[in-house]
Amino acid sequence: MRFTSALWKACLAGAAAIALAGATAAHAQVIDLSGQTVTLVHNAAPGGSTGLGAQIAADAWSKTMAGNPTIVVQSVEGGALARGIRHVMNARPDGRTLGWVAWSGSTRVLDPEELQIPFKDFGIIGGVGGAHFFVHVSTKVAGGLKDKDEFVKKVDKFTFGGFTALSAASMRTAAAMDLLGIDYQFVSGFGGDGPLQAALQRGELQGYPATGVIYNRTLKDTMIKDGESLGLFYFSPPKPDGSGLSEDPFMENLETFDSYYRRVMGKEPSGPAWDVIKFHGGIGDRVNWLVVAPPNTPEEHLAMLRESFAQAVSDPEFLANAEKVFGQKPAITTYPEIMDVVEEVSRTDEALKETMRGYLKKMEH
Repeated sequence: MRFTSALWKACLAGAAAIALAGATAAHAQVIDLSGQTVTLVHNAAPGGSTGLGAQIAADAWSKTMAGNPTIVVQSVEGGALARGIRHVMNARPDGRTLGWVAWSGSTRVLDPEELQIPFKDFGIIGGVGGAHFFVHVSTKVAGGLKDKDEFVKKVDKFTFGGFTALSAASMRTAAAMDLLGIDYQFVSGFGGDGPLQAALQRGELQGYPATGVIYNRTLKDTMIKDGESLGLFYFSPPKPDGSGLSEDPFMENLETFDSYYRRVMGKEPSGPAWDVIKFHGGIGDRVNWLVVAPPNTPEEHLAMLRESFAQAVSDPEFLANAEKVFGQKPAITTYPEIMDVVEEVSRTDEALKETMRGYLKKMEH
């Protein structure tokens, strides 16, 4: 049989249609995870709030995920938190790798173009926010502080520490010092609340942004209660009406930065530094941990993951366990609302980026 040009084209078109249909069906399927093991990757050291949060999420999610697979948690740390994120990004979209990653979305927009992580390319599932950060200060500063209002009156220069300048907590602390008219020096390289607290007690630091978790677990009933230190103020997401930062009942006996600022400075906070504080609160505090699947995960499987994740994190047992880890009930953002957060990061104003780059330059100097 001799193929004419028209017949040949028709055969090719038919083959392409069959291939496309097969690809579409494959792309749309829910992957069978019965009897399988799914690895939930996080990007911090084992034992911290990131790893503990991932573990309780894994325990709850295994009960709601289709096929009820075994979910194990794996730490892939390093690279200023980027190594674990890229591990998930480069994983096969076969349903067996997921991510619970501290994404630092509000500061990763400052990475060079070639190092930018394309979060929009992931299969975005949801997000979880934990406790807020507060500025923890030694009372030995400036010859001794009796209360937090004396900080502005007596302190000329404040030496504080953190993991890296490229973190929302550290950058907001620097911006707050600028608004309060206090010079500062930033010391990096501290891997969490424990090393920071030890450095404060040794006199190497005068303060640092600490988590609300450690405030409620130990600090408020030990160092702060004993007068060795005090909580200056805490950071939180902006109120929807734009009237300031939202109050958190779990940050007992502390106040928001803007409340502190109004009292000690007698005016409303404003300007680029205030914009930095609000931006990080709106992004970083709402979503500390982004929950993702690798790029190109089949759409129907991704829909199942989103639905089962929402079920898992609304379970009373998960919420009770999360409250023990975070010191409060976590803030949960599910699909499609989580996409608004990711989109907001991608639209970060260039003027705001330049302000934040200025803080990085000063803090790393």
